[in-house]
Amino acid sequence: MSIFFYGLAWLATIVFVAVAMMRIVGYLKKPQHLRWELYPVAHESPERVEYGGSYLEKVDWWKEKYHSSFIGAIKGFLVEALFLKATWEHNPSLWVRTYPFHIGLYLLIGGMGMTVLAAFGMMAGWESFVLFCTFITVLCNVFGFGGVLFGAVGLIQRRVCDKGLRKYTTPEHFFNLGLFGAYALLGLIMSLAYSAWDFALMGNAFIYGMFTFTPAALSPLYVLYLLLGFFMFFWVPYSFLGHLFMKYFTWHDIRWGDAPYINNPKLQQQLANNLNFPVSWRAAHVRGDGKRTWAEIATSKD
Repeated sequence: MSIFFYGLAWLATIVFVAVAMMRIVGYLKKPQHLRWELYPVAHESPERVEYGGSYLEKVDWWKEKYHSSFIGAIKGFLVEALFLKATWEHNPSLWVRTYPFHIGLYLLIGGMGMTVLAAFGMMAGWESFVLFCTFITVLCNVFGFGGVLFGAVGLIQRRVCDKGLRKYTTPEHFFNLGLFGAYALLGLIMSLAYSAWDFALMGNAFIYGMFTFTPAALSPLYVLYLLLGFFMFFWVPYSFLGHLFMKYFTWHDIRWGDAPYINNPKLQQQLANNLNFPVSWRAAHVRGDGKRTWAEIATSKD
């Protein structure tokens, strides 16, 4: 029976990675987006980041080579991803709900990584390393499950009670939050039923069995936990929660993308392609008919 679940685990992992890559490649193939014009831009020079400036302020900026700080971009991305800085600044009442949820997810992902390392340690016979990884996994599980459950319940409550947010809430939002909340609740129940340490050891044994296809006994409660986890691996890449792996692109590329058109053949070609798209926007100042292109409308005299 455990061999079946090992195969299902591999299938779920492969589907997750494959769909994530498909979405990333699909995004990269989409038409060039327009600039958001939102400042500060994290990859600008530190002195400009401080007040929200831009290289476009410089006289004859097009005559100089375009510079972008990789360190600044990564720093800005990590600050937002790890601390949800924008949410804290603009919506602190939402932050107290969504931050525990996100940190809980990060901890659970970290705990999963430590479980994989522990399995490798088991194969290598490194007992001390396995014990260390298991200890870290226990901490990640306890605080991770607690954070996700608290955040999921809080976010559901916020979406139900906040009139403004309720307008933009779909059934999928409730389903996603309920799914993660149920997963976290089950994880906490198992941590209490078996003890957090024994629960972590179960994870080590299961991942070890995945790599070695060694038969192992699985309790009914742990089977339910596995099935719920496998479903999440299948579901997340298709859902709104796919921003888990798309966040870099939506922040780095869309929000902060300010590469100049000049001396950039790739961008020039992408924008030229955009100008050839037909326009169906029928507003008086555009008068698109679904046939004329943006280039034709932009250059027409009427």
